[in-house]
Amino acid sequence: MGVRGLTAFLDKCPFAWEKLALKPQTPEEIEAAGGKSRIIKLAVDGYALLYHLYFAGNFNCVCGGQYAQFAEHVRLYVQTLQKCGFSLFVVMDGTVNPAKEATIITRENDLIKTVRQLTYSDKYIGKKVLPILAKQAFLDVLSELKVKVAHADAESDVIVGALARANGCCAVSKDSDFYVFELPFGYIPIDNLDASRTGAVTATRFSRGKFCAALKLPESHLPLLASAVGNDYVPPPLIRPLHVALGEVDVALPPGWSAPDGKDPSVRDLLILRVAGMLGKHETVEGGIKAIVEMAKAQHEADVAAGAEAPREGEEEKEEFTPERLSEALAASVAQYALNPKHAQALGASTELTTQAPCGMSQQIVGAFRDGRLDRQLANVLVHRAFWCHVLVEDVDADCVWPIGRPIRAAAYRALLEGSAAEVTEYARSGLKLESVQVAVGPASIPGLSSAIAGKASQEDRAKALWGVLGEPVPGVPEHLSLASACVTYWVKNLGGTTTAVELASVVAAMLQKREDQAMRQSKEARPPWLQMRLVHRFAALQVIFASAHHLSQALLCPVPPLKPADVVDGEFSHRFHHLQFRAKGVSSLADQLRKDGIEWEPFYKCYTAIAASVSTYLRGSIVEQMDGGIMWGPTGPEGKDEAREEGGSQLAKKTGQASAGAG
Repeated sequence: MGVRGLTAFLDKCPFAWEKLALKPQTPEEIEAAGGKSRIIKLAVDGYALLYHLYFAGNFNCVCGGQYAQFAEHVRLYVQTLQKCGFSLFVVMDGTVNPAKEATIITRENDLIKTVRQLTYSDKYIGKKVLPILAKQAFLDVLSELKVKVAHADAESDVIVGALARANGCCAVSKDSDFYVFELPFGYIPIDNLDASRTGAVTATRFSRGKFCAALKLPESHLPLLASAVGNDYVPPPLIRPLHVALGEVDVALPPGWSAPDGKDPSVRDLLILRVAGMLGKHETVEGGIKAIVEMAKAQHEADVAAGAEAPREGEEEKEEFTPERLSEALAASVAQYALNPKHAQALGASTELTTQAPCGMSQQIVGAFRDGRLDRQLANVLVHRAFWCHVLVEDVDADCVWPIGRPIRAAAYRALLEGSAAEVTEYARSGLKLESVQVAVGPASIPGLSSAIAGKASQEDRAKALWGVLGEPVPGVPEHLSLASACVTYWVKNLGGTTTAVELASVVAAMLQKREDQAMRQSKEARPPWLQMRLVHRFAALQVIFASAHHLSQALLCPVPPLKPADVVDGEFSHRFHHLQFRAKGVSSLADQLRKDGIEWEPFYKCYTAIAASVSTYLRGSIVEQMDGGIMWGPTGPEGKDEAREEGGSQLAKKTGQASAGAG
């Protein structure tokens, strides 16, 4: 939901906050407590934590995401919390509520504009786009650290609030609705929960009671204040007459008000104070609603009489004001803030979600969905027959890269739906906006999810089906990279045009880095001046294939070792490696680069040649072994013959366009 202007208002209300500071307990402190370590529970909005850790970190999303560095950042943050005694229960959003689809499309369209700004600006513009594998990298770390994670049926807000209330703990999120929820132990905005490198944790907790006392507002009236100020449940045309009527009311700033640089209160600040002052005069919420409706009705009638009631610029449809509609909207909005105890039980084996697929919403399916073994995107296919191809950093002036993975996802749709539907709606970028396309499900030869659960489709059969779609894994690569190797060969074969040896080498080298070297490497948030959009687009296609293969593997109950983003993708490294080598001339340039990056040439060469051998007809350029040991670029160089470069981006655009038409 979100309450317009409330977060900014509270930033000027230091009296509404309580500061907490914790350090890891010493052995003496634990002994004094009877040998028991303290446990401080937190109910955490998973997506708020994910976005905070990625966007507050120094990660370059323009190059496609640095998943190993991000994973290490998540690990250090969570471990610091754990060492200070915090126990996290992380709740992730689940399927997409159809009523929210228009909002999501608007948000994705805004992200497309952000991608354009990011890829063409040489300076950091203060915006980022979450890489498409970041959530998986995030969940991998939480699993390693044994953090409790569960996926809600849909949005997680009320469930996080209900869990906090039921377990007597703080809620952690980044949504102004949490200021309104009745949370006896308070609410901590995620950016107010700081885990420092020194091992200490500081938190600033919102006190609902102190805030309402300062505004002389009964706590029971806070949901009505949020509704009357403006949220997603009360249309602006219905509440605007109230705002106009209160526009000239004089109000006093609460004691302790502190605006930055002594600035005057904003229009929204004054509106919040005026609404609070009005509601404080009424003992009951019902009385407050009645007073709001009467004041809005009088103002509306005056506006109509004066000819001033007209749609604002940009309002395509204006909801007609009536007292009855406003009263109903306010009552419905207030009800949305009530934390029902049943919400705290909404993460169990039962669900309100339904599907027409043969597998049904059995305990096995619900359990896999709750703990993330069945991604929320796949659950959305089961329930709503829709898949969201979220915006990623690519060349938005070219065709979208998501269709390159469509045959893989179509096979996943077949495994999930098992003939209960012939098509799935995919939402993907088309030009500069998100549009829907109908995608036919894959062939009937794909084992169904119900068969896999019943044991009728063996692990070997499911693995065979996976490799039948992707292509066989490359022999000789490390086991944890087997699925990644199949994805890379699929990428090279389906990009369109030829792939250069240096492009393939930059991908392989990124997979073979040492984790400790990755964690120490510094990144810049701005677009590197040497960034090539052609390569951005091609590497984005590879990430789409990784994501699609991960979904297909899950739909087949993971018959092969899973693909971990932190092990296989380092966008900034690959771009830098390519930049330093794509015009390399010296005999030792490749070996020198590998040595500087801490990558042993023997395993690199073994992995590279194994993959290159499977895609030789699509590859230009080569790497050869030297007589006295070591490796070097082949006689035609890192990119093949020194001819004018083939613009693979346009070829990819044609290829993905054909895939889109064929699959739709």
